[in-house]
Amino acid sequence: MRYGRGEARTWVRANLRGYMTVLYTPFESAGEIDEAGLRHNVEATLRRPGVGGLSVNSIHQEFWTFTHDERRRLVDIVLETVAGRVPVVVGCSDPSARNVIAFARHAERAGADLAMVWPPYYGPRTPAGVRGFYEQVADAVDIGMVVYCTTLAELGYHLAPDQVEGLLHLPQLCGVQDTTLNFASFAAMLERVGDRIAVSTSLEEYFLYGLMAFPDRASKFMIGSSRPVLCQTEARPYCGTFLEAALRRDFAEAARHNRKIVAIAERLQSRYFSRGFHNVALFKTIAGLLGMKTGGVRPPLSNPDATDVEECRAILIEAGLLRD
Repeated sequence: MRYGRGEARTWVRANLRGYMTVLYTPFESAGEIDEAGLRHNVEATLRRPGVGGLSVNSIHQEFWTFTHDERRRLVDIVLETVAGRVPVVVGCSDPSARNVIAFARHAERAGADLAMVWPPYYGPRTPAGVRGFYEQVADAVDIGMVVYCTTLAELGYHLAPDQVEGLLHLPQLCGVQDTTLNFASFAAMLERVGDRIAVSTSLEEYFLYGLMAFPDRASKFMIGSSRPVLCQTEARPYCGTFLEAALRRDFAEAARHNRKIVAIAERLQSRYFSRGFHNVALFKTIAGLLGMKTGGVRPPLSNPDATDVEECRAILIEAGLLRD
C-alpha cells in the first residue's frame, strides 16, 4: 500500500483521478484464463483516453466463475503488468466475510491500492448483519475499502446512505461507489457522507452532476467504469475529452461530450441496466470488437445472440468507433 492504516481517505482524495476502468478476462479455447491476453487487455485499457487506474475483479471480469486460486492469479498478473504505473482497486467481494478477508490480504500483499467490497450478494441479509460483515472485514485488514451501492437487481441489496454513514467508524472505509442510476439517491449519498469519504460513480452524467452540485465534496475520479472501453477509442476519445472538460470545470463542454457518450451507451448498455442487470457476455463481445482479447465466456453465462452482436456492431460503426 502507498499509505498507512487509517490513511486511505486522505490518500484517495489526493491521488485518484480519471477513470478507474474495468477489465475483461480472456479465456483460452479450453476455458482457462488467457494470461497473455489478459496482459494485452491491461495495456490496451491503460491506453484508452482518460483512464487513470484499473478496477479488477468487477462484474465485467466474471469473477464469480473463477476458483479462488484463479482470482488471486488474475490479481497477480494485473498488478505485475501495471507495475505501479496507476492505482488499482481489486474486487474482493464474496458472501463470506472470511473469504473477503483472504482476498483483501492477498490484494494488499500483491500491491493493490484499494479493495472493493460489495455487500454480501447471496443469502438472507439484514442491515445489522451487513454492518457486522463489514466490521469483521475491517478488523482483519489494513487496505482501504470501497463499498458498493446499487439498486440493480443482480446484487439484490441496496447499501443506502444511512447504512454507509453507519460504517464511517471503520478507518479503512475510504469510498463508496454509488451506481443507483438515480440522481436523488446519488445526491443523498454526497450529502450524507461526502464530507468524510469519497463518493464516486461509474457514469459520466452523475460525475458531472456531482462536480456541479457539490463542488467541495465531489470526487475527481470514477470507479468501475466500462464506457472508456466500450464507448470510445484512441482515435475517438469521447470519454477522455469529457473528463478533461469536466475537471477544468468547463461544464458546458463536458455536457456536450457527455451527450455523445450517453447516446452510444444507451444503445449498447443502458437498456439492460434498466432491466436490472449487466449483459456481461454482450459487453465483453463489444470489447472484443474494439480490440480487447476475449475468448468467450464461462457458464452460467452464454455467448450473446448473433442478432444483438450485429446490432451493436452497427452502433459502433455509426459512432465512428469501428470501420464498416
